[in-house]
Amino acid sequence: MFFYFDLCAIVVCVILIVALISRKLTKGRSNILFMMLVVAVFLTAFFDIIATSLDYSTEVTKYATPTRYLLNTLYFMFRSITVPLYIMYVCSHMGISYLFYEDRIFRRILAIPVFIASVIILSNPFTRLVFSIGDDLKYYRGPLTFALYFIGFYFVVVAFVIIHKNYQLLTKGKMIVLQMFLPINVVSVVLQMIWSDVRFELFITTLLLITMAITVQRPEDLVDYIVNANSYSAFISDVKKSYIAKTPMVFMFVKFTNYYVLRRSIGHDYYSKLLRNISDKMYRISKIMKVHGEIYYLDNGSFAVMTSMREYEQLLDMGRIIAAYLQEPMKMEHLEVMLDARVCVATTPEDIDNEAALLLFAKNFQNKVPEERRLILLSSLMSSRDFRLRNDIDAIINRGIQTKNFEMYYQPIYSIKKKKYVSAEALIRLKDPKYGFVSPALFIPAAEESGAIHQIGDYVLEEVFSFIASTDFRELGLEYIEINLSVAQCIEANLFEKIDGLMKKYNVRPDQVNLEITETSVDYDPATTDKNINKLHEAGITFSLDDYGTGYSNITRVVSLPLDIVKLDKTLVDEMDTTVMSTVINNTVSMLKRMNKKILVEGVEEFRQYQRFEDLECDYIQGYFFSKPLPRDEYIKFVKERNID
Repeated sequence: MFFYFDLCAIVVCVILIVALISRKLTKGRSNILFMMLVVAVFLTAFFDIIATSLDYSTEVTKYATPTRYLLNTLYFMFRSITVPLYIMYVCSHMGISYLFYEDRIFRRILAIPVFIASVIILSNPFTRLVFSIGDDLKYYRGPLTFALYFIGFYFVVVAFVIIHKNYQLLTKGKMIVLQMFLPINVVSVVLQMIWSDVRFELFITTLLLITMAITVQRPEDLVDYIVNANSYSAFISDVKKSYIAKTPMVFMFVKFTNYYVLRRSIGHDYYSKLLRNISDKMYRISKIMKVHGEIYYLDNGSFAVMTSMREYEQLLDMGRIIAAYLQEPMKMEHLEVMLDARVCVATTPEDIDNEAALLLFAKNFQNKVPEERRLILLSSLMSSRDFRLRNDIDAIINRGIQTKNFEMYYQPIYSIKKKKYVSAEALIRLKDPKYGFVSPALFIPAAEESGAIHQIGDYVLEEVFSFIASTDFRELGLEYIEINLSVAQCIEANLFEKIDGLMKKYNVRPDQVNLEITETSVDYDPATTDKNINKLHEAGITFSLDDYGTGYSNITRVVSLPLDIVKLDKTLVDEMDTTVMSTVINNTVSMLKRMNKKILVEGVEEFRQYQRFEDLECDYIQGYFFSKPLPRDEYIKFVKERNID
């Protein structure tokens, strides 16, 4: 039959529509435009079947001719918007949709031909210039049919130029598929004009749509199905396109800083449901605020919204609503959770002028903005030293490594029994030529995240071993130096070889080195860490456990690890006057002594604190009561002046 191919086209379109809906590809500008393109082809085929059926019908009624005019008009209308919709989809996929709003010439290039085609088609019942139904009830083409074909060909040329001009925004495979849509459609239209009885034109179009859905849309790359938002890979792709196209954009970033605790406390299923609820809420708010941007889930409790600069004010309003919404407890069945959220708005290229910087900012912006629960504008922070320092921290660290801006400080450790200074904790400091002193609390976590901590750790080991091997160390009568090991260092496969090599290089004895670890570093990769610790301990190196008493202390760890010294955290010292903490301190010290562990008390700032732990017969004291951390030369002078026999 004459409509077999149209019927196949309808079936294919229905399958595509169901697939798009079931795979949740119904949000976001590109997905919506692709869905509209499929629906337009579906309706074109639908009206083509009915109209053609009536054209071949011999039944004569007073409504036959008006109905045929209506159906054929609808067919031409939907057919005429197929290529313009395709152009809009291509522009959206390439990230240049702003042309529709900001380029007046581009709007006219598309709008004027669409307007002319619409006028030609809608006026046809009166002019009969596109098609007509004769007195013999037969269908006849009019002279303006070719005008519509010419307009269609015009759109094909426009689409081809857009794709070719912005080819760098597409992969080679996607560019081939998108360009293939155009000439094949032209060929199918020409063939349809020659063999008008075989309606294969729309079927070929639907086959091209399937190819586009598989190769261009790639839902597995674009959508995070668990959260029901665009994926991180889609975000990276869209950001890249916006910078290549030099499109001014505005971004809103949302980050839950307590995502890790939430995920562990409420479980994977509830956590996924929580993220999905928040994503749905963001979509609803964006719709109400008329923000026509894309919403992405960037993993690890991070969302992003990306839209054009023309919707800057709407996005700000959306951000304020979301910031307020996230301050309220989230109720999920029998659970109620609180989110510690940060919300920040940034513009490109004004606030962030390159792709790499934006992606990095999106990843860890919560570390660079104030800890506030309101909407934060990046532009308002740009002049702040703290923000500039946080934002430049990776460059500062790299500069410190390259130009040797790091320096080792030493905080004296006092022996209660020997009544003198016998050791020190080695602490790294960073003095940047641009920002001055940079807090370790800032650059250490950043270095751990970037991987630069390995180079910093190597610098610390080299400097400390050099000091232990020096004449000054020997003349001061020091016993050992404490060296902090980061999480990253604890899991280094060659840690033993590295330290053993330094001992041989500087002729340092194992008992002159004490490595300080935390429970966090031990728990990160227990197998590798335990192997390294045991191997080093067997070689004669002693170990200290830092931060004992911070609330996470695990007595099992103290028992299982080859620890020589346990360092009581400053929080115990600060609260030692309370009844409960006093009991805790007494029992802790007693327990550790029975386990034959040496006890070092950190954070001692007053004489009465020193006296309390002296009475408890602890072994070592460290804190501002004696001295703050000192540069190497000052530390040497400090110990010489005070260690007088």
